Amino acid sequence: APLLRWLYFMFGVAGTAMIGTGLVMWLGKRQLKHAKTGVLPLELRVVEVLNIASMSGLMLAVASFFWTNRLLPGGFAGRADWEVSVFFTFWALSFMHAALRKGRNAWREQLGLGALLFAGLPLLDLLTCGRYLLDSLMSGNWVLAAFDLTALVTGLFLGWAALKFKVVPVDKTARVSLPVAAQEAP
Repeated sequence: APLLRWLYFMFGVAGTAMIGTGLVMWLGKRQLKHAKTGVLPLELRVVEVLNIASMSGLMLAVASFFWTNRLLPGGFAGRADWEVSVFFTFWALSFMHAALRKGRNAWREQLGLGALLFAGLPLLDLLTCGRYLLDSLMSGNWVLAAFDLTALVTGLFLGWAALKFKVVPVDKTARVSLPVAAQEAP
């Protein structure tokens, strides 16, 4: 049964990556078509914001859920409601952030914050629960060890992805976010 769970997890991650890269490639192709005009149609900007918030923003929301789970006391009244509220609040904030920032900057900032939050989970476990990854591995607590290792690997992956959106020097030619075209009233 554990092998089957890991297979479900791995195939779920692979499917998510396939969909995510498809969304980004689709948008990138359309942005290139409009690069000559220097203006990005509003519809494409909306798709860009939705892509950022639904991929990196969702990762932020999940990480915030895990942090809330560890920071709230065990007997806290309405704990589950708070965890869900924090999840959706972070997700909504990621939508607003993506709408207010240029595409590359929003990707880099959200992925970077997600990297810090996920990579920091094992440290947070040490500070709040008194247990740490090495202790989980040595005591044979494979569920906690697997969670901490998965969080750490996720943080490292998000950090790597954030670095891919590094700031492009002004003198270099590169794909940049275009200004949004004003829409005329019907």
